[in-house]
Amino acid sequence: MSNTLNTGSAFDNHSLPLKGVMYALGAVMIWTGFILVSKAGALAALAIPDMIMVRFGTAFILFSPFIWRHRKTISQWRMGVLGAIGGLAYAVSVFNGFSQAPATHAALLLPGLMPIMIAVFAYFVAGERHNASSWVGIIISSLGIAALLIETLTSDSRYWQGDISFVVACVFWGIFTVLLRRWKFAPWHATLGIITVTTLLFTPIYMLFLPHHILDVPLQMVGLQAFYQGVMATTIQMVFYGRAVHLIGATKMGGLMALVPVFASVIAVPLFGEQWTIGLTIALTFILTGTLISNLPVMNWLGLARRKQLCSA
Repeated sequence: MSNTLNTGSAFDNHSLPLKGVMYALGAVMIWTGFILVSKAGALAALAIPDMIMVRFGTAFILFSPFIWRHRKTISQWRMGVLGAIGGLAYAVSVFNGFSQAPATHAALLLPGLMPIMIAVFAYFVAGERHNASSWVGIIISSLGIAALLIETLTSDSRYWQGDISFVVACVFWGIFTVLLRRWKFAPWHATLGIITVTTLLFTPIYMLFLPHHILDVPLQMVGLQAFYQGVMATTIQMVFYGRAVHLIGATKMGGLMALVPVFASVIAVPLFGEQWTIGLTIALTFILTGTLISNLPVMNWLGLARRKQLCSA
């Protein structure tokens, strides 16, 4: 009887709440669109400062009543740290990457590296313990990322600076995700905090010191960027992401985000006329495999079966 109860408990610990998975998949779809829309903005000659300003400025204006209502929560120093890391630092790094590397590289590196960074920071900062399948999946995904970086450095060095920017962005996002879970801010408060902190920090710098190219870009593109960056990516995606982190954990959320390459890279090649290479194929295969190993219930059943054998022995 004791062994049966322990086995059931182990299974419950490895199952994912359906609501958490739904939030995670919603975040995955919005992230896929974020990669494609951001690359379209970079190709349309929107400068990095313009894209950051459009992203957070739009969100700040739209949600200013809510920001004022929750100003006491937002004004905490921890919220300032989250906004500086997950808002401004991440945005500068990721948009710099979009300006210097193909969308297919972003589609693989951003969600592919995030599970690795999140798992590392979750282990050392938040004390999360990962099962064997999670670590195996992370290792396999890492091999795919390494293949893409090696191909970039050896065959086409034009993109290495953009790829490094994506790596740095993943580091910032990993730190942000773990701190968000550790400090237990509500997802809505965290979203408003990131919008507020980033806008207040960046707007004076943008207005006084940085170049503006918004007037050189078609109005339709500016509108697309304002809607998707300011509403979908900054707000709705952040709420979905935050809810998923709280419900299924930072590591599982990071693992599911690695599904983004499957959608974004396949769409980016015909949409932007980008080249599909052997490195991309290897990277996509390994990242997808690593994601499935980390998250599919069958892997948990295998681990459960192994524990049953040990208990019965």
